[in-house]
Amino acid sequence: MRDVAGLKLRVLFSAGDQVLSSVSNALILFAMAGPSSVSEFGLAILVFSILTAALGFVRGAVGTPLLLMSAYSRNRIRTESRHATSGAAFFGIVVGIVALGVSVFLHEPQVGIAYAVAAPVVLAQDALRFTAMSMGEPEHAFFSDALWASVAFGVLVVTWLRPEALSIAEMIWLWSLAGALALVYLMIRVQTLPRLTGLYRWWTSFWTHRIRFGFESGIDQLAAIVIVAVSTAFIGTVAAASLRGAVTVLGPFAVLISSLPLIVIPESVRAGHTARQVWSTLRYAAWLTSAMAATIGFAAPFLPDALGRVVLGESWAEARHVLPFLGLEYAAICWIAGVYNLYRTQGASGRLLKLRIVQSLTAIVICSAAAALTGTAVGVAIGLALSSILVAVCLVVAAQRKHSGRESPAIVPSTVDRSEPGDLRRTRTGALAGTTT
Repeated sequence: MRDVAGLKLRVLFSAGDQVLSSVSNALILFAMAGPSSVSEFGLAILVFSILTAALGFVRGAVGTPLLLMSAYSRNRIRTESRHATSGAAFFGIVVGIVALGVSVFLHEPQVGIAYAVAAPVVLAQDALRFTAMSMGEPEHAFFSDALWASVAFGVLVVTWLRPEALSIAEMIWLWSLAGALALVYLMIRVQTLPRLTGLYRWWTSFWTHRIRFGFESGIDQLAAIVIVAVSTAFIGTVAAASLRGAVTVLGPFAVLISSLPLIVIPESVRAGHTARQVWSTLRYAAWLTSAMAATIGFAAPFLPDALGRVVLGESWAEARHVLPFLGLEYAAICWIAGVYNLYRTQGASGRLLKLRIVQSLTAIVICSAAAALTGTAVGVAIGLALSSILVAVCLVVAAQRKHSGRESPAIVPSTVDRSEPGDLRRTRTGALAGTTT
């Protein structure tokens, strides 16, 4: 009974942490949307998308290997985490420079400077979140993100009370300061400090799998940037504001999808579940979340106009038209995510990357054609829905055939050797557990 109670608490804290992590991002977007024009919001959110893409990459390259170490001792996880945090921060510096360059090109240098400072903080804090999950102590990540989300909510309240009180750049500065406090809190709680010594050796150990997991996790955000950029080119910044604004409305729901790996992977690794057991759980979750996505997408446009403007400001008038179609897109993504999480628990980095590339290219091609042919954000939203449904049907049919009719191999091999430092997971044959392609 104690183990069951502990599992329930870990699940609640893991899901709650992902909620808070996404909420802190969504709140700052809401804050920027309220007092700004559609054009200003479109430019700011385009740069924010670069940071989001980097966050996705780090969650795959750093977060997934940490989660796959959930059966290890705290000291082994902490050793991996020290390098992981340093690597995430270093990558954040590079991302910050890119964000600054884009902002300068868009004649928003102050916004770019704020993003450049925020990037390494955001990515390092996220790496430590996965450390807490892997250690079986998600409550530390939960309280860290609760602190961050509280400050972000305070910024939002200020924009409600005094719309002209803060510029977009000042909002980002406050948001990144809160992230720094959340990062320090996590360092103390998980007793992990960044380590530069041995960073190169850490990265080159199984670097191909880190790259695969990273690109798989971040490539959909890159695809989103391409789609928004193409839509902007054909339609204008109004398209960016409407599409990204609608995604922001669906953000709280999208958290449910992104929280599943934080729950399923570590618990499956610790329990030694079979692929069939994992697929059964993921399938049940997909039914629930896809129904919620479709409901939110179709119901949100009927919100009172005044409430919608509180959330997205002037962008609400454009975003409400694309919400039903993005609701369908998210419903399909629930099933796609279920299949991807199944492969993550198996460490199938090669297969994951191939499927994600196919999914992203499908979305880019269909949405680019829709933007060129229709010249409307609604047309692009329909393209997003169609591409996701097509990919979801193909993936689910394949997974169902493979894992529903017979018992599948165990997720965690019984021959794991945990003695060699620097490795993620090795079998006695010396092969990385999770090299399936």
